[in-house]
Amino acid sequence: MPNSLDSMLPPTATLRVLLVEDDADTRANIRDILELDGYSVSLAGTLAEAQAATDSSFDVVILDRRLPDGNIDEILPELVQRWSRSDIIVVTGFAELDSTIAAFRYGIADYILKPINPDALRQSLRRIDDRHQIENVLQREQQFANQMLRTAEAIVLVLDLNGNVIQFNPFLERLTGWKLSEVLDKDWFEYFVPQDERQRVRDTFMETLTDIKTTSMVNPVLCRDGNIRRVRWSNSCLKNQAGKTTSVLAVGIDITEMLAAQTRSLQSERLAAIGKTMAALAHESRNALQRIHAGLEMLELEIPDQADAQKDLRSVRRATSDLQSVLEEVRSFAAPVLLHIENTDLRLVWQRVWRQLNPATEKTFATLVEPSPSDNANSDNANSDNANIAVDIMRMEQVFRNLFENAIAAMKTIGSESNTDAKPQIRVTCTRDDSGDLSVEIADSGPGFETGDHQQLFEPFYTTKPTGTGLGLAIVARIIEAHRGSVAVKPSDSGACFVMTLPTDLSPSSAPRHFREPKGQ
Repeated sequence: MPNSLDSMLPPTATLRVLLVEDDADTRANIRDILELDGYSVSLAGTLAEAQAATDSSFDVVILDRRLPDGNIDEILPELVQRWSRSDIIVVTGFAELDSTIAAFRYGIADYILKPINPDALRQSLRRIDDRHQIENVLQREQQFANQMLRTAEAIVLVLDLNGNVIQFNPFLERLTGWKLSEVLDKDWFEYFVPQDERQRVRDTFMETLTDIKTTSMVNPVLCRDGNIRRVRWSNSCLKNQAGKTTSVLAVGIDITEMLAAQTRSLQSERLAAIGKTMAALAHESRNALQRIHAGLEMLELEIPDQADAQKDLRSVRRATSDLQSVLEEVRSFAAPVLLHIENTDLRLVWQRVWRQLNPATEKTFATLVEPSPSDNANSDNANSDNANIAVDIMRMEQVFRNLFENAIAAMKTIGSESNTDAKPQIRVTCTRDDSGDLSVEIADSGPGFETGDHQQLFEPFYTTKPTGTGLGLAIVARIIEAHRGSVAVKPSDSGACFVMTLPTDLSPSSAPRHFREPKGQ
């Protein structure tokens, strides 16, 4: 069966031969013999003609030792250098041991005596041809292997028997940020494996050295910047001709994104199931809550003069309102995000939400601070007239309401535990970057978050409050992502600080899958 690589590559070309011979008859006879054997032959009668022909590339030069314009013994080093890519066969009628040895030292391929034996010449050329074909195949295979190593989206790593780095391909450099020259002969486990995983990974390496091929092993790989990538490995031993293990070859596939996608998929399935259940529960509970509200109103009319009973009724009413809010939040999270895009001034959106929250802000004495461009030395665009953007107004109101309510609740907590006279503030700053995208920063003067909470704040059902569903910030993230934007927690010395980025262009072609045109368009 032919080699699969050979079938992809062109066959080796016929040898191109330059015959340098001053005798016309000998020259003609040798040419006939070589051309019958399929070789391409060019002719020269003198050294000058041969040197003039070196613009062409020859595989073999058959060179008469003595020519009318010189003896090649004197210039053989120069000729070998001139024809460095050619094999030289010297033909002579006067064999001398010293000159023959010297010629071979200079690197000629063969030495043939006159009169030339056609079979001897054929055998010499056949050996050269066979070697050329082997070299061409090896060169093509090497080129193919190098190209695969350069372009393959996989790690190819070679470690010595002590686990030190011998070689790896450019993909690992791009993945981890480490250059081969920086970690050559360094311990792989010290540089590339997190400390808590080193012993387990080293044990697998030692197992591979016992000639056990280890496959599908997944372990973290530590990048230069401290990030972690998850890699699935297949390991095997490399051996010399004597069958002795000399190194370990490890081929790895980066599965970080795949694992993250699987996690997101499982979470989406779980949330979808929860969403369906909660949507049905919210619908049925809303009816029951309406009946409770109606019953409470009737009781209030029946016992107008009973202060203690009225107090209890108000407590029940607050509890039912809280339950109604919780169910509405869950229903909102379970519902798909369908955007109704309209152009608006985003400042008007958050100002309207703030007015709606006025009763809550009065209890905390919180104020809304909106810096003017002159108040912000770091940005010429802060809260400028460039706050116009195309968004779903109702959804963005929901975003600001959730963020404002969280800030108010946090500042209420800190206000009750502190004797400070400082007035609670929520600061909203709006800027544009060079690409025109809108950035909105919402910072409060509350207690802020623990550093470890930042990555989890936007996860569904995660909350730092003693009560609540943990869906408020998850809903914020869903809405912002539906607008093809992003939201993150910004490190802050005091209070909590959220930064939202919204793209300027949210046309139908760039909008999310659930985009729908505004009514009337």
